[in-house]
Amino acid sequence: MCGIAGILDPSRTTEALGRSVRAMNQAIKHRGPDDFGCHVQPGVAIGMRRLSIIDVAGGQQPLSNESGDIHVVCNGEIYNFADLRRDLQQRGHRFSSGSDAEVIVHLYEEYGDDCLHHLRGMFALAILDHPRQRLLIARDRLGKKPLFYAHRGNRFSFGSEMKSLLVDAPELSRPDYRSLGHFLQFAYIHEPHTIYEGIQRLPAAHFGVFDLQRGTFRIAPYWSVCFEPDDTVSEPEWAERLDACLAEAVRLRLHSEVPLGVFLSGGLDSSAVVAYASAAGLKPLKTFTIGFDRDEWDESEDAQAVAAHYGTEHHLLRLSEAELGDRFADTLQAVIRHCDEPFGDASAIPTYHISQLARQHVTVILSGDGGDELFAGYSSYRGALFAQAYRRRLPYWLGRYVLPALATTAAHVLPGRRHFQALRVAKVLRDSSLPILQAYRDKTSIWSVPQLRCLLNDDALASMDYMGSQYMPDAHWKILHSDRDLVSRLTEIDIRSYMLDDILVKVDRMSMAHALEVRSPLLDHRVVELAAQMPTSVKISGSQGKHILRKVLADKLPPRAIRKGKQGFSVPLRDWFRGRLREFVHDTLATDLPSELFNPKTVRQTLAEHQRGTVDHANRIWLLLTFASWYSQYVRGGAYSRAEVDRIPAVTAEASRCES
Repeated sequence: MCGIAGILDPSRTTEALGRSVRAMNQAIKHRGPDDFGCHVQPGVAIGMRRLSIIDVAGGQQPLSNESGDIHVVCNGEIYNFADLRRDLQQRGHRFSSGSDAEVIVHLYEEYGDDCLHHLRGMFALAILDHPRQRLLIARDRLGKKPLFYAHRGNRFSFGSEMKSLLVDAPELSRPDYRSLGHFLQFAYIHEPHTIYEGIQRLPAAHFGVFDLQRGTFRIAPYWSVCFEPDDTVSEPEWAERLDACLAEAVRLRLHSEVPLGVFLSGGLDSSAVVAYASAAGLKPLKTFTIGFDRDEWDESEDAQAVAAHYGTEHHLLRLSEAELGDRFADTLQAVIRHCDEPFGDASAIPTYHISQLARQHVTVILSGDGGDELFAGYSSYRGALFAQAYRRRLPYWLGRYVLPALATTAAHVLPGRRHFQALRVAKVLRDSSLPILQAYRDKTSIWSVPQLRCLLNDDALASMDYMGSQYMPDAHWKILHSDRDLVSRLTEIDIRSYMLDDILVKVDRMSMAHALEVRSPLLDHRVVELAAQMPTSVKISGSQGKHILRKVLADKLPPRAIRKGKQGFSVPLRDWFRGRLREFVHDTLATDLPSELFNPKTVRQTLAEHQRGTVDHANRIWLLLTFASWYSQYVRGGAYSRAEVDRIPAVTAEASRCES
């Protein structure tokens, strides 16, 4: 695990390239505080920051082949490297280290670009091929590890974080406000876009090749998953296959020369990882949980039950609402600093803190990310099935108007909790009458398109040519319009968007902020391929999701863990913004939100409505805060400049690992 960066620029001297690549890697030192290395040759420099996990003593990068004319830098882990190494040795390849990353360069010699098909793991890598005068960059199948690039004429740069590219070329920091609308609607920016005009994300499951002689760059996919349910397999057989696949995925991720643990929320997914890790013989089994002083978002008792069941060395970080509120301003700034762009998932705050706790005890952590998307754990999937049946069985006028009106009328005469339950029923009934495309748009939007027309000024709106409709990649529209099973369509879109651009971004940036490696066994690509073939009937049973996963784990976990429903990992923004953080929110948005983009009147109205309690605008306000924090740090503050490069000495102790 590390951070990687590189520059290809024939106009610079080798000394200048070496200085720049060291600066690029220094900017991401938090990702790899243990070591530094680089390779410099005329027109090219690649480098890395290392977090030592496998072959701690001898696995320094860059790594090369036997003849020293092909070099690789890799961020991530190759879990099947031992099998690959044995096969390559039988084919005559000689290894100089025990590093998992070294198999990549020999696989490339053996199979060329097809080497990527042999890798099982999470990775972002770069292979410099001197004889063929080309650079290959690639990203793992699910996009767990990030990789950004900038291509300008015959110049090309790449890095694990955008700050590396900004250090080398501050001119890349020009904002691309075409992405602003998407961020305000979905709370994240969809790949391959970023908030900067000059920087792109390499899409997940893709590789790119830069030709050093021609200055050209091409991108192509190397993997895709087929979401076509197979109804010929029985439920017991699905359970048997899933059990074996999960056991292998967890076992492969336990290889480490440094302390390793598990994030344990108390939910089904993380509890499953603990169960399989225990069965694989992980000792001591260390688990980490975050607890809160509000019952509705505290899962620490559930986590403790699983920890006690397996006798883990359990660590609990209990954060009070007051503590989180007091740390809010500093944490917000840190979250955005590590994301390099606006990021709208507020669960980044507790993720940041639990990663900080875990790093005090371990270097590697396993998580249960991916279970909700793969096995239909979100209530929205069950809601979509209900809505589908609702629309089919009732006339539109009855479902859209009459029944919601009756529920609303009932709410006026019902007391207490029943009043709010009736209002919720009315909303569910209204939403269920909508066509699937409109329902999906409304469910996923935070700031709707009509609201954005009031929030944003004319100049900002003019740059968004998609404002007339919901912005979504064409491939996702095709998925929604297909005649496949409904839940299969929705889970595929969430895997390709929400999970990829929100969940995995959050986990990577917040964990690597503390040099903590997170491994996600449920997102092993073979587990994903298996889940994609499962019909909805084995994922959803009645009103409960993850049916097949619960069946597999029935004899492995305490009954309360099997029965437990989905509980979000969140913070009480609604109450904070009306109480202890009210002045901070008002002052920040008044000071740091650019009036040339945002309409101050709409912002003030949004804050006033939230303060009065007439509308819950917490998520919308959070997006405005994250944008304001980014704008303050990166646009007005000029977070990176050429001076950052000039401060890096030509020769340092760290640079001793840099070969030319």
